[in-house]
Amino acid sequence: MPADAALAVACLLLAALVGLPALAARHRRKLSQAWSDVAVELSAFATEVRHAGRCLAVNEVLLQRLRTLSIPELTTFELVCQLRNADPELLADAARRLALRLKRRAAFERKMLARTAPGRRRGAIAAAAPAVVLLLANAGGAALPVTALALLVLFEALGCWMLWRLARVEV
Repeated sequence: MPADAALAVACLLLAALVGLPALAARHRRKLSQAWSDVAVELSAFATEVRHAGRCLAVNEVLLQRLRTLSIPELTTFELVCQLRNADPELLADAARRLALRLKRRAAFERKMLARTAPGRRRGAIAAAAPAVVLLLANAGGAALPVTALALLVLFEALGCWMLWRLARVEV
């Protein structure tokens, strides 16, 4: 592989590796927003049940959204929804508790994303520095061996993985 092509491929790989933790954080923010939206709908459902004074059927779209979020507490809520002679207060309390759990989970996730944002930013700058040095060296006329580029990409991948693992907090 020619050195110029190897440098271009290495720079593209480095850019992709530097951007991966930011993409993961973006995905976590979207998931947190989905938790918040579902929590609001669950709270509204609990209020409807309390005002009606009887057990109401849960909106199927809401249940489907809950299932796609893979929430462990969903099985308990679905069990309460399927009880034949359930007390309306029990159904309302189950919906309210699940909504509260989701709100707390979303708040914690946002807090962790906010606290790890400076570290992700510093990590991205530190990860981009070798690529900038390579580009400057190439612009200065230095020939870079392909094995050095491959080793740099390997180290960048390891650093990206470490940054991803450190910034990811399971709730």
